[in-house]
Amino acid sequence: KAVVSTQSTGEQDLKALHWEHEVLEQRFKQVQQERDDLYNKFVSAIHEVQQKAGFKNLLLEKKLLALADVLEKKEAQLNEVLSASNLDATALTVVTRKLEDVLDSKNSAIKDLQYELARVCKAHNDLMRTYEAKLNQFGIPTEELGFRPLESTVGGQPLGQGPAGLVAAPN
Repeated sequence: KAVVSTQSTGEQDLKALHWEHEVLEQRFKQVQQERDDLYNKFVSAIHEVQQKAGFKNLLLEKKLLALADVLEKKEAQLNEVLSASNLDATALTVVTRKLEDVLDSKNSAIKDLQYELARVCKAHNDLMRTYEAKLNQFGIPTEELGFRPLESTVGGQPLGQGPAGLVAAPN
């Protein structure tokens, strides 16, 4: 009778272990699915931010080029007007001073746009470093992404390592 009792207790223990193993496997699969879902959401959020940053960079660069073209045309027009009109020295000085004020304003706008471009590029690069750190934290090699994230530069110049809000304006 002691052998039968030990055998049935052993069978009960084995059944309990099998049941516990099943429960743990199901929890493991659930946790794996949650991890995969979070990873996919993370990757799509990164793609979205990359697209937005790239689009904003493109818009800022186009604005900067457009302003530079407008400035060049306006300078040429002004030089033509000044050479065509025979203004006296006082009137020429007033016109030149007003023009310099306008040019200073436009140059300031250009510098502001360059600074904004540098800040956005820096924020993008910071995001990419954070993204790669999170991937490493979760044990996922960046090579498994299937693409190489781009580092943003301004005018081919690398950006500093400070926070994105503290980017120095490019020279």
